[in-house]
Amino acid sequence: METQGTLYIIATPLGNLEDITLRALRVLREDVDIIFCEDTRQTRKLLNHYNIHLPLQSLHSHSSDFKYQKALDEISKGRSVAYLTDAGTPGISDPGSRLVNKCITEGGPVIPLPGPSALSLLVSVTGFREKNIVFAGFLSKKEGRRINELQKLKAFQGIIVLYESPHRIEKLLNAIKTVFPHNQLVIGREMTKIYEEFIRGTAEDILQDLSLYTLKGEFTVAIQNSM
Repeated sequence: METQGTLYIIATPLGNLEDITLRALRVLREDVDIIFCEDTRQTRKLLNHYNIHLPLQSLHSHSSDFKYQKALDEISKGRSVAYLTDAGTPGISDPGSRLVNKCITEGGPVIPLPGPSALSLLVSVTGFREKNIVFAGFLSKKEGRRINELQKLKAFQGIIVLYESPHRIEKLLNAIKTVFPHNQLVIGREMTKIYEEFIRGTAEDILQDLSLYTLKGEFTVAIQNSM
């Protein structure tokens, strides 16, 4: 009977390629047979930087069940598979959780390799003293539903963390201004990259100065919501 392979869930740098862990590099070099990843172009840049040569297959939120089954078939044949997203820890607001769930269902071993995460990075520099944290990821693209989701989050006392694209950050800030008009925010932009920036203030404060910032790259937003 063939020995079953392992699924490694590997966190990758948000921007600065030096942020990958020594353990992740060792596992990729010594233990992994094939990589499934969100975007082969992004993952190839990381692998080339560290002179790692492994076959890549794309696997993202729009992939078919057949594509996910290909990864599971590799594991069932005794090959070890790594899953990498474009940046950060797989399974947090990306397709990693779907692959993990399918692997667990089929009885395959899953090993996480911790590392960078935009969520924990931003919380660490907010200066907010609340211990409770809720992560809501990307809110709805529809204005009414987005306001609704923020209204529900208002009941949570602590730090609320959201993700947003550069194309919708202004709309999100206007929604936050409506629901959390006086709350302090910290927004992380281009985190770990050359133009890393942390923006602080109320939603209204930040909206007034929004034209001063380059609306590029994914934004991570923390809202302080305490009594």
